[in-house]
Amino acid sequence: LNNTMTRHFSLFSLIAIFTFQAVSVAAARPNIIFIVADDHARKAIGAYGNTDIHTPGLDRLAAEGMRFNHALTPNSFCTPARAAILTGKYSHKNGVTHLNQRFDGSQQTFPKLLQKAGYETSLFGKWHLLTQPTGFDHYCVMKMQGMAHDPIVFEPQHEWIVWGPKTKKTYMKGGRRLKGYNMDVITDEAIRWIDNRGDSEKPFCLLLHPKPPHEPYDPAPRHATLWEDVTIPEPPTLLDDYRGRTPEAIADTMRSNRIFLKQNLRSLSMDERKAMSREEATRILYQEYIKGYYRLVMAVDENIVKLLDYLDDSHLTKNTLVIYTSDQGFSLGEHGFYNKQWMYEEPLHQPLIVRYPGKIKAGTVHDSMVNHVDLAPTLLDIVNHPIPDDMQGYSLKPILEGKSNKVRDASYYHFYSHGKQLPEMIGIRTETQKLIHYPGMEGNYRWEMFDLKSDPEEMNNLAHSSDHRELRYQLTQELRSLAERYEDPVQIPEK
Repeated sequence: LNNTMTRHFSLFSLIAIFTFQAVSVAAARPNIIFIVADDHARKAIGAYGNTDIHTPGLDRLAAEGMRFNHALTPNSFCTPARAAILTGKYSHKNGVTHLNQRFDGSQQTFPKLLQKAGYETSLFGKWHLLTQPTGFDHYCVMKMQGMAHDPIVFEPQHEWIVWGPKTKKTYMKGGRRLKGYNMDVITDEAIRWIDNRGDSEKPFCLLLHPKPPHEPYDPAPRHATLWEDVTIPEPPTLLDDYRGRTPEAIADTMRSNRIFLKQNLRSLSMDERKAMSREEATRILYQEYIKGYYRLVMAVDENIVKLLDYLDDSHLTKNTLVIYTSDQGFSLGEHGFYNKQWMYEEPLHQPLIVRYPGKIKAGTVHDSMVNHVDLAPTLLDIVNHPIPDDMQGYSLKPILEGKSNKVRDASYYHFYSHGKQLPEMIGIRTETQKLIHYPGMEGNYRWEMFDLKSDPEEMNNLAHSSDHRELRYQLTQELRSLAERYEDPVQIPEK
């Protein structure tokens, strides 16, 4: 070859090498579909052992990926839990500690970092962080709770009015109305967005935020009569009297938690409830509650099936990471509760299922504790983007790849006071124990401690047992240590 041909050949070789490397890097980065449901209890999924409800979509996802048995929320309320997911930081660091508190959209989030890494990002569904979404190339969201039927959605071209005391009548001005059941039409919009990307060479990260199974329990018409003639088994602690535990102090005012006090359960009026025993009324109301809840779960699962089938039909399955979780767990009648604002096992645990064909071994189950703050660093790690030092979670990539057994020995929790019905609680959960401090309560109601191995239903408060003083002291020191590590400015007393 002469010199000119050699130079041309060398230049062609370099271009080919760089092109191959660029394509290889792009191919190594998966598309991401990150689904965050609202109030979905881990126990309301077949893959987690439920035999009362059939969830083929989520069961398939679990069978083809990894199911986490102990995925914990750091703050079991919608707004703060969602902020923790986006930022990889605990509530006191991301600035969202309470329900309906404005999220500072200028701060760092994993969608913003994925954008910088070359991803096209989008968001569909419930947006309960008040301020206009940032970090997304496109969004189609329902403000606050959204409506079960014919929801109004807002997109970048629409005026954004932040919900607040002065804007309650105008914050829903504008937008676009989608005709149909909430979960159905939102999923269709998300799929349409993927379709409309055409031949885009960018990988995508799509966040899908279903409204159900959050109340009101107004199902899709096709599910309205499911379980109508069935009696669903009660949880063993449905008729709990809370003796010796913190809810005992506020049992008669817990309208935000107790099935017996939930006014919008219509099968019994308040007068009818007073005319019968609390036990009998609770049992009747439980059936109404759990059937309404399960009907909403059905809509979620059917749309998971639709989404997974779409990925198959579009040849996207192999290179798409799918994550399914919820903003927090939920009580399905355990302790007579229907809500989430406690550190007991049911609201503390949310489902977490991750599928990435060829990278995550199908049908695996993981038993160590992970946390919502781990999700942002995990996604960044999977796409080989540096994890910012100020993110407080751990990457779960080693666990997903089968190279590590755990990332933590204990999980930290801080729920902030929302009035007398919802007291503040600061706690720690280890593999076998749990310690909860209630700063605003008095006397023996300030502390709870449970042995989760011998007492998984959390019925026996050991915090004041003379036989468990050493364990109480040890857990208190561990709780204080975690608060200091995460720079949470709280006081953890000795007693």
